[in-house]
Amino acid sequence: MFRFCKDILGVSIRFSLSYSRHKKSSDIFIAYIKKKIAAMECSSYLYKGNAYARNSIANYKKILRLWPDFEEFIGCDGIRISEISMETYSRFMEFCDSRRYMDSTKYQYMTLIKAVMNSALEEGVSDNNIQNSKGFVTHRASSVFKKVYLTEDEISGLAALDLTKSSSSLQKVRDVFLIGCWTGQRFSDYSGISMEEMEEITIDGTAYKALRMIQKKTDRTVIIPVLDKRLLEIIEHWGGRTPKVSVSVMNSKIKQLCRMAGIDALTTVYCRKGGVKIKESKPKYEFVSSHTARRSFITNLYLGGKLSTEQIRSISGHSSEESFKRYLCQSSEDEIKGIIKNVIGA
Repeated sequence: MFRFCKDILGVSIRFSLSYSRHKKSSDIFIAYIKKKIAAMECSSYLYKGNAYARNSIANYKKILRLWPDFEEFIGCDGIRISEISMETYSRFMEFCDSRRYMDSTKYQYMTLIKAVMNSALEEGVSDNNIQNSKGFVTHRASSVFKKVYLTEDEISGLAALDLTKSSSSLQKVRDVFLIGCWTGQRFSDYSGISMEEMEEITIDGTAYKALRMIQKKTDRTVIIPVLDKRLLEIIEHWGGRTPKVSVSVMNSKIKQLCRMAGIDALTTVYCRKGGVKIKESKPKYEFVSSHTARRSFITNLYLGGKLSTEQIRSISGHSSEESFKRYLCQSSEDEIKGIIKNVIGA
């Protein structure tokens, strides 16, 4: 009986040591994230029951490429998830500052690192939960710095560009961007709209078009009223579905298109790079990216004064007032005009 128990105990110890070695090996951050990316790509690892979008996987790959440089920066190889601490967090922020990354980029990376650590915690690969502490900040505080947006006139100028002699790639980028300007969604959502998602809403006997979609990032259902008939015309022009355009092509060619449309006024933007406040002055088209479309929709609706912030948020899908306000890009001049109009009645 004693020998039997001893044998069982020996097997148990060997299993425990084997499991511990396996767990220890899979605890290495870079090995674990490689495994998760591979699972995302073959759809065996899902987000809220859905496959990860290509751009989401691309963001995780950025961390994968960046991590060896970070380890070299702090002089430590093979960092384990169980070893990540607030000191690691601080050093990663220093690393990003040394590369003069924008604050938004730094916090995007920290959000992804937190997601990886939470996945490891859920799977029992690591019991580290430092990522859920208050100090492990993944969102920058509301910025006083304003981003650029396109005015209604600038959007119309972009829409009026004659691209019949241009490449189909330029036409696709312009049209997809305009869809973003008229729906207020993220690129991952506005780049995949189809007429199948359109429905009719009847008010006092009159039928109006609206777009119902589930946002990829938040899994939130939003209903977007068609406020500009050009939205339908563009989607129908491309056979009832938004043409395929990658975010990298969009960010490259939308600047060229805005320059062609004369959106070139000298524009000054304040931001933080490497933890330092800097001032950048360039032609406006240089600041335009795929996300400018969402900012433009939200800011133009807000400045129009016909909808409350709650109504605009119901379309954009923002869950909080704070996150919504980061998309209001009106300049100081716009704000002063609003004050004068409301107070003096000018």
